[in-house]
Amino acid sequence: MKMSKKVAIQGITGSNHYLVVNKFIESPNEIKSFESFTGLVDSVVKEKSDCGIMAIENSIAGSILPNYNLISQNALFISAEYFLDIKHNLVALKGQHIEDITTVKSHQMAFYQCGRFLDNHPQLKLIEDSDTALPAWQIAKHQLKNTAAIVPDGTAELFGLEVLHHHIQDHDLNSTRFVNISKKKSAENKNANKASVRFELAHKSGSLHRVLSILKEYHINMTKIQSIPTQHSKWNYAFFIDMIFDKDFDIFKTMELIQSKSHHFQVLGIYKQGKHD
Repeated sequence: MKMSKKVAIQGITGSNHYLVVNKFIESPNEIKSFESFTGLVDSVVKEKSDCGIMAIENSIAGSILPNYNLISQNALFISAEYFLDIKHNLVALKGQHIEDITTVKSHQMAFYQCGRFLDNHPQLKLIEDSDTALPAWQIAKHQLKNTAAIVPDGTAELFGLEVLHHHIQDHDLNSTRFVNISKKKSAENKNANKASVRFELAHKSGSLHRVLSILKEYHINMTKIQSIPTQHSKWNYAFFIDMIFDKDFDIFKTMELIQSKSHHFQVLGIYKQGKHD
């Protein structure tokens, strides 16, 4: 599948976002790395990047709520989704052993997902970083002894490091969902069978029920519902919904009905459902 030429990601070479680009996107001319998701989105909004790859939720840790708002507030469109199995490895300079390690660096999510291993090594000092690959690069560049990093599969080899412990994550069924976002709406995909929308509801009894009844009436499978506080009113919430439909089904009619029962309605994307184990 041919994709955009310039792809923005959060993290550097060897990060999970980098792995997604290399696994799912055919021959991007340039991968543009950003320390934060805000920087990634800014590059897409200003059209310095053709698209961005952004993590949106994890099967263990749940939704990455700020990223939902980044997509809707910047009027970006989702054109595809990808699922990546997450594997974590403890890596260090060659010749180092676990007994030599005093400090471990990684992203806070990696620490969260490797809790049992880290609990079994309470002597290790944990230092959070902006992504999983950056600490590995720092260890290699500065030849940092007594320091390890928690990184995805393949990252140790990229930086010439050694894996001290393979697959230290708490759960093997650990997967992250990534979305491909762009400023411009992509051409209609005839194989599309998934839609993502955002809307707000009045504070009235049965408001959400009326929306969900529309999905039930048209036999649409809702795979995700997420509520997030809005910034324009106290104790007001926006709802994000993902729904699966038959590719021959007129999803636009359903979305029109949802829009009639809500306000601030947005279509975030209509795309083909990604494959996951």
